[in-house]
Amino acid sequence: MVFESPVNANSIKIEQPQNEELFDVLYDLYYQKLYIFAYSYISSKEDAEEIIQDVFVKLWKNRNKLSSVSNITGYIYKVTRNSCLDFLRTKKNVLAIESNMLQQQNLLNLHALSDDPSSLIIEKELEAQIMMEISKLPEKCRTVFVKSRIEGLKHKEIAEDLEISTKTIENHISKALRLLKKRFKDFF
Repeated sequence: MVFESPVNANSIKIEQPQNEELFDVLYDLYYQKLYIFAYSYISSKEDAEEIIQDVFVKLWKNRNKLSSVSNITGYIYKVTRNSCLDFLRTKKNVLAIESNMLQQQNLLNLHALSDDPSSLIIEKELEAQIMMEISKLPEKCRTVFVKSRIEGLKHKEIAEDLEISTKTIENHISKALRLLKKRFKDFF
C-alpha cells in the first residue's frame, strides 16, 4: 500500500517531541519507502517488515533527539540501513554458529562410529544378517546378485558367465534389491 502524504518530507521539523500526530505522519510518509529500501538489503518480506517496525520504535524512543536532526530523511534512511546491516551481521553469526554446531555433531558421530568395538560388533551382526537374507533369495537371483554386488563383476561378464542377457541380469538385481529392502525396511 503506497500512501502519499500532502506533507513534504523536507518540511518536517520535529519541534514537539511528544507530538504523536507528527509521528503518525512520519510513519505514513516513510513506511513504504523504507520497506522497499530494507527489502533490497534483506530479500525477505517478513524480516524487512520487522526491521522497519524496529526502526520506528527506535525513532519513537529517541523522539526527543529528533528536533536537533537537520535532515530527517537522511537520518531515517541511515537508521534503516544500520538496522539492516545489524540484522545481516546477526544472521551471519547465527548461521556460522549453526554450521559450527553441525560440524561438531558430525565429528562426534564420526568418532562414535569409527574405531569403536561396539560399532564393529554391530557391523559384523548386520553383515551376517544380510548374508543370511541373500541366501534366502531365489537361486538364479542370488547367484546374479552375489556376482554383481559381492564379487564386483560387471553385468556383461555375468551375462557371459551364466549365458543369459544383460537385461535378465538387471531384472535379477532389481528383484534382489527390492526383496532385501523389504526385509531390511527398518534400516532404510
